[in-house]
Amino acid sequence: MSLKNTAPIIDLLLTKNLPFAIFRLPETNEFTLICQHDNEVKEIDILDIEEFRGFVIAPFKCARTGSAFLIRPDLVAKNDKEIGALQMKLAQLPDAEVSVRDMDIENHVISRHAYINNMDYIIKILQKEELHKVVLSRVISCPLQATFSQGLLFNQLANEYSGAFVYLFHLPEQGTWAGASPEALLLIDQDVASTMALAGTRLYHPETTNNPWLEKETLEQSFVSQYIANVLAETGITGYQTETPSTQRAGHLEHRLTRFTIQAKQLENKAGKMIMGLHPTPAVCGYPKGDAYHLIMRAEQHDRRFYTGFLGPWNIQGSSQLYVNLRCAEIGEDTLNLYVGGGLTAHSVSEDEWDETVEKSKTLLSVIEKL
Repeated sequence: MSLKNTAPIIDLLLTKNLPFAIFRLPETNEFTLICQHDNEVKEIDILDIEEFRGFVIAPFKCARTGSAFLIRPDLVAKNDKEIGALQMKLAQLPDAEVSVRDMDIENHVISRHAYINNMDYIIKILQKEELHKVVLSRVISCPLQATFSQGLLFNQLANEYSGAFVYLFHLPEQGTWAGASPEALLLIDQDVASTMALAGTRLYHPETTNNPWLEKETLEQSFVSQYIANVLAETGITGYQTETPSTQRAGHLEHRLTRFTIQAKQLENKAGKMIMGLHPTPAVCGYPKGDAYHLIMRAEQHDRRFYTGFLGPWNIQGSSQLYVNLRCAEIGEDTLNLYVGGGLTAHSVSEDEWDETVEKSKTLLSVIEKL
């Protein structure tokens, strides 16, 4: 599908209020659109995920509920001809009675002072207790121009972040989200499956990209790697391969990365268990997971909703790609909610962590400002 033709079909689908997702995988130029015939969205048990196919969207709280939303692949379009056929079908359907942008997306927005106070409180806990890491997030509310187009937002994200999983989805009762995530939760392509430990953040500078990582970021990423190794062991998966930690660029940021590669046959009848074991990873929650999750529920006044959940195509054309929902935004009538967060350890400095969330917010803010 050519990029220039994605914006009109996205904007048209939104007028019909049908569940759909459009996405582009990292380092590819191919776009895929998955859409339902009707607006009834199914909830599935993640442990049973191997029984289903479609576009999976799981909120952060699925760590507790174990459920996710599934957009059925009633219509799948990957080229201009298929998009044209879909547009003709959509033209025959009535528009939604209420604009999809009318959905209330109000969420709690915290001040810099209050966020730093929360971080200081958590860092003190980390320095005293067995808790090793906690990820604290916040919401940034951004006004939208009257001419804002969800379709153009998706196009611009795809243009600027070639190494990310770029998506836009709409669920009639849950809203519209878009993002450009650098972090894979689980990828399955024929005989090979993989996951990654992605954590630690710094600004990208060409002249310093090969410099050693600081202790705080190295430690933060090592928690994630060890956690994934434990999940694989608990799932009964052996013989996986890992790489030496490397640096992955994500726009103007860099992250520390370790890949885990698995024979796909080892995941048969275990994929759901592994996904629930991996989510939420220490990169988006903390370590140990249970204690970090409960502390987040106490410390954060906002609802994360789909931020730091996971999403992606499942069992579509012989492969599955689930990504952690990072660098994402929730789109309302005249505002857009950005969700950002940072990993806290006993070595964290609150002011530096605030600055990190500001830098992460620029992934989407820099694009929105150009629309």
